[in-house]
Amino acid sequence: MDVEVCIKHFALDYKFRMSPTTLRIYQGFIKQFINQLGKTVKEITKKDVRNWITYLSAEKGYQPSTINSKIAALKLFFNYCLEEGLVSQDPTKDIKFVFVKENPPHYLLKEQIMQLRAFLEGQTQERAIMEVLYATGVRIGELVAMEKKDINWTERSIIIPEGKRKLGRIVLFTSECAEHLKAYLDSRTDNYPTLFVLFNSDGTRTNNGKIVEEWFRYYSKKLGFKVTPHTLRHTFAAHLAQRGMPVECIRTLLGHEKYQTTRIYAKLFDLARKEMYD
Repeated sequence: MDVEVCIKHFALDYKFRMSPTTLRIYQGFIKQFINQLGKTVKEITKKDVRNWITYLSAEKGYQPSTINSKIAALKLFFNYCLEEGLVSQDPTKDIKFVFVKENPPHYLLKEQIMQLRAFLEGQTQERAIMEVLYATGVRIGELVAMEKKDINWTERSIIIPEGKRKLGRIVLFTSECAEHLKAYLDSRTDNYPTLFVLFNSDGTRTNNGKIVEEWFRYYSKKLGFKVTPHTLRHTFAAHLAQRGMPVECIRTLLGHEKYQTTRIYAKLFDLARKEMYD
């Protein structure tokens, strides 16, 4: 079977097993690997895979986490090929993932949160976005996908219908967040269903979170410390840990499907609690 056709069939089979974004990224990794080798799927060996991993690390300088994502894509693809009888053996079977040093995620101190709030004073939409990210711990993709109908103002909660790996959940927000969110919504004159309306530099409407990420790069430059939408997600978790919330509860609010995914946050919880104690 032609390589392109094989990858297409793989994508169709996994269409409902993972998010569209993850599937698209995995397809890119698989194509990159096979195109570089110039071999058919049947001709690829374990040595080819190991040489590629060495090439990614030594010559391309990829981070271990990125290399592991590529390995995961290949493992999934060749497992599919084996099940479909497209290969007689899986060349990734005994391939190990690269060791990744797990550093605690970076988060902001409460003083830095206050500085960020002061910097955004008068910026109605940007302040509302910042408050929602900090109060709920949602991912940037979840933020831009939120709709006004998902909000329960009485309970101060927002439904996240499809998070990462299509895991739905409910997140809560504070009264301070509600105040700024209402101020932003009251300032709007449009009828768009989305909670936040974003525009590209050319004036076209978008739901791409990169616009918000660009804003945060600007904040970092002006404030003198790094802050990103994901930093606020880490900060949300850290500050809850400092208040004594159990790890399992924070894991649920973050929308992590498996405890393994939250493992790196364990160090963050320990660090956050130690700083509170000190």
